Amino acid sequence: MHDIMHLIKIHAPTEHVYEAITTADGIRQWWTRDAAIEPMIGAAGEFGFYGKRFVARVTVEELSPATRVRWKVSNSAWPGNDIEFNLKTDGNETTLLFAHRGFPHADEGFASATTRWGFYLLSLKRYLQTGKGTPNPDDSEGLG
Repeated sequence: MHDIMHLIKIHAPTEHVYEAITTADGIRQWWTRDAAIEPMIGAAGEFGFYGKRFVARVTVEELSPATRVRWKVSNSAWPGNDIEFNLKTDGNETTLLFAHRGFPHADEGFASATTRWGFYLLSLKRYLQTGKGTPNPDDSEGLG
């Protein structure tokens, strides 16, 4: 199995990063404008891209305020089934260790998902540091 992993430092309080990852309003600012999720264990989330031509559905499996978020992918959006956001306070910054685990092959789909997650995690950083991210569909210039 293959895992996508990214590590970024965000100049923002850990609580703000956690809120941007766990709430629909937060996710709409950096990942996709078409987001529905509640910050509750067991909640279902749905994220649409490109007019719902691509839809990812998740179930919230773990919420540890300001430290960890874990989702289980509940449809066939990706072959990788586990998405984790681990947060650590580092002075005035937050270190985010992201993982999307369980891809059976390191193929073109894996490469595409790796690139897109990197782009969107940098969008999360921009949103938290400047107030403006580049969520789908605003990402059209960045991902083509």
